[in-house]
Amino acid sequence: MIIVQAEEYLRSDPVLWIPSEVWFGFLARRVHEIQRTQIAIVRRRPPNLGILTSILNHMLHSTISTPIVFDSHLRESLALLEYRNVLETAGMFFLQEFDLSSDTCLYDVQQQDDITVLSLMGANTKAQRARNAARLEVSIADAEYESEEFPLGRRPSWGRLKSAIASSPAVIMKPWVWPSRLSRTQLSVGRLFVMCTRHLWLMLKDEILQGMRPYPESLQGAMKCWTITSITDTLANVTFDACNVGLQDHTGVTPGRMGPRSKSFMTRSSIFFPNPESPKKGNPQWSSLWSGDGYIAEFHRLLKGMDEEEKALLQDGLAEVFSHLHCLPASAAAVWRVKQSAVLFVANPAFYKIECLGRAGDSNRTLIARRPVNIIKGKRLFTADLMGVTPFDALGALRKLSDRQKRRDLHKRLTKANKHKRVPPPPRLRTRSRPFPMEIEK
Repeated sequence: MIIVQAEEYLRSDPVLWIPSEVWFGFLARRVHEIQRTQIAIVRRRPPNLGILTSILNHMLHSTISTPIVFDSHLRESLALLEYRNVLETAGMFFLQEFDLSSDTCLYDVQQQDDITVLSLMGANTKAQRARNAARLEVSIADAEYESEEFPLGRRPSWGRLKSAIASSPAVIMKPWVWPSRLSRTQLSVGRLFVMCTRHLWLMLKDEILQGMRPYPESLQGAMKCWTITSITDTLANVTFDACNVGLQDHTGVTPGRMGPRSKSFMTRSSIFFPNPESPKKGNPQWSSLWSGDGYIAEFHRLLKGMDEEEKALLQDGLAEVFSHLHCLPASAAAVWRVKQSAVLFVANPAFYKIECLGRAGDSNRTLIARRPVNIIKGKRLFTADLMGVTPFDALGALRKLSDRQKRRDLHKRLTKANKHKRVPPPPRLRTRSRPFPMEIEK
């Protein structure tokens, strides 16, 4: 029944009457919000500030009238924002995609002020365009620099990457996650790597341990023993080196200079699991693993009972496990190396939070010494902030009068009313007049 009445009411072409205080209060709130938005974008100084200002100015004029659009850039912006479609739908224009947190606030409009817009704003066009472009680049660079995904930026220099890996590897490297595809690894591969992990940690003295000595029971547990978190929790003093493999750009070129090319983690499996034909290293750390119950001796005994295809599958499986390790001992002539009284590890570059290496000047930011600034805001800035934190009140937007001003206004209205009160004219004596005077006969 209500739906039928509503449809009948709409067919009658009704007129909706709104109280004046509601309508003008809504308009006052709209003007207030447009003003706050303009103050916010002026503070941010986006590269398309002139475009945004013209749109907001048009919206401000539209609250009380229908302004004529003369500027071509404003006509273009309104067309891109589907101005007419929004008016037909909502009856009033709204910026639905406006985002103050983005660099240019509106994605659909022109992203940088051109010479025409800058000249209308009364700015030095060449200098202003250069500042806008530089500001946009700096904002992008700052976003990349401060991003959690790229703490050093997308293309840090080799020297900066090395120092970051040595000082705070947990910040620069992605956390280790168990690769699900390793669940299908051969049992022999998992057993050998678990034995390798146990024997390597068993070689260290108790004095350098601050936690429990790792003794994994599975392949996943053994790989977890080589994460940064596990290593720093186990050893009292540890340091990390960066690996420069796989840090080239999309063209295969490394822009920055770096040291000798390191071995990838996949090829490092041949260091820890050498072939029986490989020359035996003379360091006593390795010799104890090549004989007796060492894991390398067990690896060689296992290879003797396999054909060539099985050997290749076993070695490929070990190489894949090594490619997914977070860190490894920096083994070469010796299994364990010490650098400045700290056990040395190599971090896997597959986990670095960078895209590729860059030149030294690409990511280094020069700190500019600035003189101390005044801690008190300016009057205009404080007034704008005060407007932002004060809740809007439609009645408060009207002019507030004191009691004395109210009495004075009342007196003026009464005096004006009495002064201009219509006074009727005095009555006139009416005498009967004849249309044609007649002479009086004597």
